[in-house]
Amino acid sequence: MSDRPWKDEEEYQEGLSEPATTSRYTPFQQEFLRYLGISVLVFVVGCTGGFMSSQANPEFGESLVNLFKEMITNDIMSDAPPLLALQLFLNNLESCVMLFLGGAILGVVTLLVLSFNGLIIGGILEVVRGKTDIVVMLASIIPHGIFELPAVLVSSTLGLMLGRAVMLELVGQGDASGKAIVLGGLFVRYVVPFIAIAACIEAFITPAVLGMLA
Repeated sequence: MSDRPWKDEEEYQEGLSEPATTSRYTPFQQEFLRYLGISVLVFVVGCTGGFMSSQANPEFGESLVNLFKEMITNDIMSDAPPLLALQLFLNNLESCVMLFLGGAILGVVTLLVLSFNGLIIGGILEVVRGKTDIVVMLASIIPHGIFELPAVLVSSTLGLMLGRAVMLELVGQGDASGKAIVLGGLFVRYVVPFIAIAACIEAFITPAVLGMLA
């Protein structure tokens, strides 16, 4: 019995014609990295646009700060830490779910939400930069941001992959529902824990750090 892994002679001949070196990443990983790069680019462009717009027009920056307060914080920042952590988790979860499921509309919603989030964050950073000491600003962002930002970017990446799967199914070349199950599993496994950790840090640790710097 032949020990070749190919099912037939044709596959074997095709295998001989393949390059000797292969990618260190699987096709799925390559697709993930490609859309992660796109997500990072869109987010950076959004942040840069928000930052520069706020710099050129301070009133625009202040409007972004007010919009952020209305959409995200409201009155929750005065809540007790456990309740604050829950509220922050739910807010971030809603945003990440929108980034992921928005990909079902061919990735359009995902890109719009990601760029809009980048715009708001960039604008707010410019406003805060002019009013707050750089050390205080970094202390208020970095501890939870190192978990929250990857969660946002991964959610966007999974959303764009979902959009591609939907597009392929529309032309009869894929199984969007099967891909959605796989991507949803990755969302639950990686994104949800990261935003939970970020919420706990922002509610419990960040206030203590800022208190020491005050």
